[in-house]
Amino acid sequence: MKKLLLINLFLITSLAYAGTITTAQNGDWDLTATWVGGVVPSSSDDVVIAHDNDVDDVRTCKSLTINASGQLDVQSALTITTGNSSNAGALNIKAGGALTISSGNFTNSGQITVYAGQDLIFSSGSTTLTNTGVIELKSSSSSFASLLLSGTYSETGGGALTKLKYSRYIASETYWDLIGSPVTGLSIENFIGDNTDIATNGSSPTTYGVGVYTNTSEAAGTNGGWVNYNSSNLDSAGNLEPGKGYQMATTGGSEVVFEGLLATGNVTEVVTTNEEGTADASDGTRFALISNPYASYISVPDFLNAHKDTQLHANNIAVYGWDGTNYDTYSLVSPGNNIAPGQGFLIGVAGSDGTSQTITFTTAMQTAVGSGDYSEQNPVNDRAELFINLNQNNSNKQTKLFFIEGMTDGLDPGYDAATMDIENYSIYSRLVANDEGVKMDHQSVAYSEINDKVIPLGINAEAGEEATISISHNTTNPSTYVYLEDALEGTFTNLNETDFVITPDSDLQGVGRFFIHTSSTTMSNEDVSTNLLNVFKLSNNNFI
Repeated sequence: MKKLLLINLFLITSLAYAGTITTAQNGDWDLTATWVGGVVPSSSDDVVIAHDNDVDDVRTCKSLTINASGQLDVQSALTITTGNSSNAGALNIKAGGALTISSGNFTNSGQITVYAGQDLIFSSGSTTLTNTGVIELKSSSSSFASLLLSGTYSETGGGALTKLKYSRYIASETYWDLIGSPVTGLSIENFIGDNTDIATNGSSPTTYGVGVYTNTSEAAGTNGGWVNYNSSNLDSAGNLEPGKGYQMATTGGSEVVFEGLLATGNVTEVVTTNEEGTADASDGTRFALISNPYASYISVPDFLNAHKDTQLHANNIAVYGWDGTNYDTYSLVSPGNNIAPGQGFLIGVAGSDGTSQTITFTTAMQTAVGSGDYSEQNPVNDRAELFINLNQNNSNKQTKLFFIEGMTDGLDPGYDAATMDIENYSIYSRLVANDEGVKMDHQSVAYSEINDKVIPLGINAEAGEEATISISHNTTNPSTYVYLEDALEGTFTNLNETDFVITPDSDLQGVGRFFIHTSSTTMSNEDVSTNLLNVFKLSNNNFI
C-alpha cells in the first residue's frame, strides 16, 4: 500500500509540474505570481503567454504559445526544446536577449521584432518558420539583428499584413557602404522607391545611391568601375541579386528597409576575373563584389575554407571589407571574424583573364556570433602577433605580421594575404622568401623562428610631412626585440622602446629601405645590416 501511494504521489507531482502553464498576470517569468498555480515553468512545460511578460534570466521550456493578447519581451536567453510554437501577439527580442528554438516548427501570425545585436535562432535544419504576420529585424551603425534559419521559410496570406523586413543601417554619401540584400525577391526599383533616405544626385537623370562594381579594365577607367543606377534605367534594373554586392549610400546615414523572403537554402553567385597577370592587380580587375545573402552572420573561416582551393586567388584568400575610409583584410590568420547580415565585401577571383568561378554560400556558414560589420572574436593563444603602424597626416595604417608554427617564409595561402590595391596602401610587407613583388597585408612565418626574422617593409610616405612608424599591437614574448632597420641611414630603432620618426625630403615609395628584425639579442647601428640585397628608388630619382 505504501509503495502504491508513493507511485500515485509521484504521478500527481509530475502532472502538476509537467504540463501547460499559463500566465496569470503581467510580470517577470521567474516570479511565481506570474503563473497560474504559482509554478514557474521548467524545460518540460508548454508555456502560454496571455499577458505582458518579460524573460530577464536564462530560461527553458518545451514549447511557447503567445496569445493575441500576449506580449513577451526576451531580455536574456530563452530556449524552446522540442515542441511546436507560435506567436499571435508580440514577441520582442531586446537588448541582452536571444531566443533559440532547438526543434519543432514555429508559426507567426503576430509581430516579431528582433532588435539590433540580438538573435533569433532556429537550430534544426528541419524547422519550418511560417509567417502570416510581420517579422522585423533592426540594426544600428555598429550592431545588427540576426535571424538564423537553416530550415524552411514560408509566407502565407500575402498582402500588406504579411512581411519580413530587415532594417539595415547604411552609411552616408560621405563614406558609402558595401551592402547586399538579406532578403530575396526585392526589386531595385521598389527598394529605392520605398526608401526615401537613399542618396540622390542630379535630376536629368537622377542618380541614386545604389550601384554595382564592374571589374573590367574598360570600366576601371570610368569612376574606378563603380556605376550607379539612375532614373533612366531603374525600371529595367531587376531585383537585388542574393549574394551580389552593391555600393550604397543614404542621406546622412540611416536605416533602410529590405522587404522580401528569407534566404534559407544555399545561395550561389558567379564571379569573373578580368585580371591580366599583374602581381598586385592594382587596377581591381581581379576582384569581385559579393555579399552575405542571409539575415544572420556568416563565418569568414568557413567561407574561405569552402573556396580557398579553387575559387579564390592564392594571394587573396581573404575577404576585403570597406570601413568607410579603407579596405580591411580578413583572412584565415584572423580567426573568429563574422560577416554581418547583408554585408558586402570584395574577393580576389582565381584563374586567368575571363575565368568565371561559382561562389556558394551555405546555411552551414551561418553563425549567431557577431556585433559589427566584421565582428572579431578573441584570437587563439598559440601564436604571436605583431602589427606595424604608419601614421602620417593623422592617417593610421598598419600591416600585420603573425608567428604561427607550421608557417613558412614563402606564400602560405590564407595565412598570407595580399593587399587589395584598388586603394593605395601606405604600409605593407613582402614575403621573406620567394617574393614575387606582391604587397602583403597579412604575413605569417614560423613561430619557432620568431627571434630570427628579417621582413621587408614597404613604406609610401609624402615628402615634407612627418611620418611615424610604431608598433600598434604586439603579443610576442617580452624577450623578443623588434627593430626597424633604415638601410639608407644604416640605423636600427628598437620599436619596443621608441617610435621611428622621419620627415622625408622626397616621397618614399616601395621596399628596400626599411626592414623589420625580430631578435632575441639587442642590435645597434654598428651591427651588420641585413644580408639581403637592399634595392630601392627615391620617387624623384630615375635610378635605383
